This record gives sequence, structure tokens and C-alpha cells, in this order.
Amino acid sequence: MKSTPAGLRCVHRSLAFLVVFSLTLVTTLHAQQPSVYSIEMAVSQGKKSVETDADITFNETTVSIVPDKASMRESAKEFAYSDIKNIDYSFAKKPMLSGGGAVATALLVGFIFALPFLFIKKKRHWAVIQTEKDFAVLRLGTNNHRQIVAEFKAKGVEVSELKEEGKK
Repeated sequence: MKSTPAGLRCVHRSLAFLVVFSLTLVTTLHAQQPSVYSIEMAVSQGKKSVETDADITFNETTVSIVPDKASMRESAKEFAYSDIKNIDYSFAKKPMLSGGGAVATALLVGFIFALPFLFIKKKRHWAVIQTEKDFAVLRLGTNNHRQIVAEFKAKGVEVSELKEEGKK
């Protein structure tokens, strides 16, 4: 049986430690990166509302929604998870709101905001985020709606799934 010199064993141990340390560091840094998803956000412009491309970013304590267009950046929203009262998720032709959410949204912006949604023909994935003083209407993608809902749930935010009447 051949024995390895002490110096070679020390190099092997150091190399093994370096590999384990590097893998741990990379995994930890990756876990701390905020998750970003592409969505569309309903933004009011004067008396009408339009949908614009946006990014939703899940940070440690907040979620931020920032429109892609520089001209609409003033419509960016940021909500602390602890301030979110309700998130209504629906797969419907227009965003659906729970009873209390509909009243709160109507009081905040009036009924003009809902008019553009009356003409939508296809079903889409919607999320309405509501706090005490603010809200955001989001159209989620067909490929990312599950991940976005899961992100909110992982941050401790309750998500209500609303269904159209007559559907189960």
C-alpha cells in the first residue's frame, strides 16, 4: 500500500474546502437575488387607462412594479408586503375584485378606470394588489402567473383566487 505525502493530502483537503466554499457562496448569492417577471400594468392617463409593459420585482420586504417606458415611470408602484391588504387573482376577460376590493377601488379612482376592460374578448390572468391607500392592476403572463402567485404566498401575502360566475 502506497501512502501519500502529507503535503499532497493538505493540497487535496484545501482544494475540497475551496470547492465546497465556492458552491455555498454561489448558492447563497443566487438565493438573495430579487425575482423579476415581465407583466403588463394598467396605468391611468388623464381620464383613461392603458396597459403598458412593466417588470414586477420581488425584493426582501417589498414588491415593486416599474413600467418599461420612461414616459410612464412616474406610475411605478412599490408595496411593502406587510401593507398589502389583499391580492385578487383571476383568469377572466377583465380583472375581478372581491366585494370589499371593488368598493375600495371604486372609491380610489372612480368607475372610469374600469371602462377599457369592458371590450376585452380573451381570458387573461389578472392580479389586483390593494393596500389601504393604493392599488395596482396587473395582467400576468401565461407563462409566469403561477410563479408570481407563488412569490406572493412565499412572502406571507394572502392571494384570493376569484372565479367567474358559473365556472368552477
